[in-house]
Amino acid sequence: MVDQFKKTVIDRDMIMIHQHMQRTFALRREEIVNSAPPIAELKDRWPALFCEGQLYSEFHRINNQNLPYSFFAALDKYTPQLLKLYRKRKTGSFGKKMEEVLMAYEEQFKQQDKNDITAARTAALAGLPLYLKEDSSEVFKTCKDELEAIQDGAVALVAVVNEEEVPAGVPFETHQVSIVLEDQVVM
Repeated sequence: MVDQFKKTVIDRDMIMIHQHMQRTFALRREEIVNSAPPIAELKDRWPALFCEGQLYSEFHRINNQNLPYSFFAALDKYTPQLLKLYRKRKTGSFGKKMEEVLMAYEEQFKQQDKNDITAARTAALAGLPLYLKEDSSEVFKTCKDELEAIQDGAVALVAVVNEEEVPAGVPFETHQVSIVLEDQVVM
């Protein structure tokens, strides 16, 4: 399987990779749970885990649930309630930052199709750390260049944006999103 990941994306035998990942699930799970290897070692040993499709498959093997469907269904269910909650609680430094996020959301909402839920989802997720009074600056980052996505950080979501200014620090329109774990871009 490691040899398959040395090939270009087009040349990889994804069916063979999926079958191999299916067969080696118990071994992989035991290794990850018992020895908790560093991300670099895990990426070398099981490179398929760092592909979006295989990540979804692995989640399904563990939980017997469709990850994107479950996540977006829950997010869509709670987004209106979260936004309503954010609008009610506007006190202190939290209130000022939340007001900026909500104003940026309203501006995006006016510009986009009224049936587009993306801006609402983004505002709901961006508001969560503010509502919980957590500093999200080390976790949610934005940059203009894809090379900047390789940043220091134990865990980070880096949004690569096209424009210079990001309203209220919330990337409503992204070019790409990268996941950083242990100072490495893993997806």
